[in-house]
Amino acid sequence: YGHTWSPGYEIPAGMLHGHAVATGMGFGAHLAFREGFITEGESRRIMKLISDLELSLWHPILDDTDVVWASQEKMVQKRGGNLCAPVPKGQIGVCGYINDVSRERLEKTMAEYKTVCQDFPRAGVGIDPHCHDVGLEHPGTTGVCKKKEEGAAEAAAQEAAAPSGAALSYNEWIEQCQQQRASSHTERLAGAGGGAAKPPVFDENTLFYPVVEAYALSQTSQGSKDVNAVVESTEKEGLFAPCMVGQLEGQFLKMFAKSTKASRVLDVGTFTGYSALSFAEGIAAGGKVVTLESDAKIAGVAKSLFDGSAQREKIELVVGDAKAAMRKLLEDNEQFDIVFLDADKENYVTYYDLTMEGLLAPGGVILADNSLCSLVYTEGDERRQKLHDFNEHVRKDARVEQVVLTVREGITLIQPLA
Repeated sequence: YGHTWSPGYEIPAGMLHGHAVATGMGFGAHLAFREGFITEGESRRIMKLISDLELSLWHPILDDTDVVWASQEKMVQKRGGNLCAPVPKGQIGVCGYINDVSRERLEKTMAEYKTVCQDFPRAGVGIDPHCHDVGLEHPGTTGVCKKKEEGAAEAAAQEAAAPSGAALSYNEWIEQCQQQRASSHTERLAGAGGGAAKPPVFDENTLFYPVVEAYALSQTSQGSKDVNAVVESTEKEGLFAPCMVGQLEGQFLKMFAKSTKASRVLDVGTFTGYSALSFAEGIAAGGKVVTLESDAKIAGVAKSLFDGSAQREKIELVVGDAKAAMRKLLEDNEQFDIVFLDADKENYVTYYDLTMEGLLAPGGVILADNSLCSLVYTEGDERRQKLHDFNEHVRKDARVEQVVLTVREGITLIQPLA
């Protein structure tokens, strides 16, 4: 009980084992209540006991449903194709099993569970839940490197006798501990050249490993209350959350705008406003973010969030067709230090060409989001091919230089040659 989901997020969150399991127990109790196995009162009783023991019912990593879902998928594999999540059934102390939790149900129930946790001290977060809280190292960064040897006894002896990585000089560490990793790297000093008519086959639907993403997020500055409000409103309205750039990319956009000293940003594709607010937080007072959204309902959600934010004076929301809006900006001789493309993927080439016609200020940069979805979108999907066509269009443009970053689902930085 409690060990179904927690193994996948305990290490990336840096949690103590007991706290991680306790979050799984609390969530399992709520799931059992929703399944009709126990009453709401019994579910609350279990959660109260966990809270009274100062263990964790909640941890911020549970907001990352990609991590929780990946943990569930691995557990299903480990348990022979069955989830077999043990939970109380009938009464406390009697065990039953839940074997079917879809991703949609997981996300919905987790959101409910988070709300329930708000009724407990510290919103369900336990006392000293992390390894570093009690003077221990992060579990994801500890360990002793050793060479693989044949035979379990010999390997154990080697491990006991081997010096820790910290006892080696850097060059010794490279030689003794990193050779296998080095052999797996296939980087080239020169690019492969591109030119393929179609993107290569890629069997995954994501570019990142859940543990890597969770660890990167844990080491990234937290979003402001304004961008967090975007997440809450997007979920509340039942909108497609993956359309948001999210914390990791949002912080990148904010810091990119700040480090380039940009004062004017064109955000092509507002959605509920995460990217626009991130840019607005990165530019100086007096700067302007012009953000374009074609969907009137979604634009209404974004506008309410902008109006209630500390950045409301910096943001101008334009509702309507993005191509027409960009042509109007061209007619008005508007220029921008950053143009961020994150709208309908089939029109990326058009948005790029309009930007290059004069919307980009001297020294400005185009950022094209989701450029590596040319790999992760389903084979045969029109937008998969359209994104590849866009990538090739940019690659062949002798006026610019570019780099494709593997941040989230790919961000291409494009800048005209001096």
